[in-house]
Amino acid sequence: MDVEFSRVKMEVSEQRHTEGTAIEGEAFVVGCPQADPDDNVTWHFAETGISTDKGERVHSSGVKLWFLPTALQDSGNYTCKYKDDPNESKTVSVKIHPYKKDNCYYKDALYIESIGSPDSGRIPCPSLSNYKNASHVRWYKDCQPVQGPKYKSEAGWLYISQVTETDTGVYTCKFTYSHGGQKFTVSASKNFRIEGLSWPTLIEVHSPKDNEVIYAETGKYMLPNQGQFTETILTIKKVEKKDFNATFSCVLGNDRGYKIVNVILHHKGPSKGHSNIPLVVGFVVFFVAIAIMVMLYHFFRIDIVLFCRRIFNCIESKDDGKIYDAYVICPTNHVNGTCENNFVSCFVHQILPEVLENHCGYKLCIYGRDVLPGEDAIVAVETRIKASRRLIVLITQSLVQCKDFVWDHQIGFYNALVQNNMKVILLEMEKMGDSAQLQESLRHIMNKQGTIKWKEKYMPCPSSPHSDFWKHVEYHMPVRRKHRPAYSIVYNGL
Repeated sequence: MDVEFSRVKMEVSEQRHTEGTAIEGEAFVVGCPQADPDDNVTWHFAETGISTDKGERVHSSGVKLWFLPTALQDSGNYTCKYKDDPNESKTVSVKIHPYKKDNCYYKDALYIESIGSPDSGRIPCPSLSNYKNASHVRWYKDCQPVQGPKYKSEAGWLYISQVTETDTGVYTCKFTYSHGGQKFTVSASKNFRIEGLSWPTLIEVHSPKDNEVIYAETGKYMLPNQGQFTETILTIKKVEKKDFNATFSCVLGNDRGYKIVNVILHHKGPSKGHSNIPLVVGFVVFFVAIAIMVMLYHFFRIDIVLFCRRIFNCIESKDDGKIYDAYVICPTNHVNGTCENNFVSCFVHQILPEVLENHCGYKLCIYGRDVLPGEDAIVAVETRIKASRRLIVLITQSLVQCKDFVWDHQIGFYNALVQNNMKVILLEMEKMGDSAQLQESLRHIMNKQGTIKWKEKYMPCPSSPHSDFWKHVEYHMPVRRKHRPAYSIVYNGL
């Protein structure tokens, strides 16, 4: 049996997005993309969990989401989340078409096309295997019931004998699904065509093109061996002046239609000897120049981008509502909230502001410097992270020994990974070696985009903005705004 899992179109993408379509008032089921039947998932719609009560019209059952029946308001994005890994989720976009009496299918809801031959034709009923206790399978061609001895319906298949061109079309199977003492209608449609039948094909003219200009010399012959080939050949034995600028029409036709191609004859100037060498040399020079430019960009991409930002004044003026260009997170002492390492503390509070703020003109938010005494720490950090365009995270050996992230790490990575509205810049301040013991969320970002490594050679001049380290940091920072929004963060009680 031809098994197809609901009316779902799979798309290959990083988000593993899936789209499903159905008709209003019918039973419909979709599955969590690429999930195994034994996976433990929960379903959500607009951040609201979907009930597992099988008596509900819309409910989840394992990796499947059921609509019994569908309604127009069911259209939207549904998310299945893995209980074992809350960060792993996949999205299914459901589109419900309105029910129309004389319309039994929609073009964007067709299943994979079936192909028959002159000897036989058979069409499977799509999605039938997804519904247990399915019965009363009925078939339609272009929304009209199939009738006559040439059609036979058996075990979810429609068999067509004596296949002809008139059998091509969209076939729809409708069947009944029983659930909880109720009966629901399910329909599924697919296109059917036949290969191998010998009827005329559509006319195609490869040469000449319509309205093409052909050059000729006075008194010369237009011969077939010079390339004037079509289904029929126009031969001008001797071109005269009256033939120039005239339009010649070629008409081809068969049982399926006709096509007209027009050509215009222009006078060709005196023949002069010339060489194609300059043209060839020009093309060679052009492609060599392109290759050199690609290589230069590959090796000096960061310098080129930073150069263009400064020379061409690439400063955006759009107000995105953000206050800070970056929020800085460093490994902290859980007792006093300060950076654990003397150099790391110096780097965060002196070197980082000296380069990014004083030299590059960015605005940073550093905990301990920009969080006011007396503020609710968690609220203050969450608000400032949301008001920042980037998240700068300093990675040290202590992160390997830390079993849990402190709250500023948790808030920052939640915004970066879950809400997906913030880019992360990872500064590897110490050589980490094997990163297998790091927190999974941090390891995910490291594997995805890598880190910017601080090396011993930068120690003599740590604040030099011309080092490779700071060039990489500036490259990943946002384009500076021309006008910063004059906003302030207000907290209750302050």
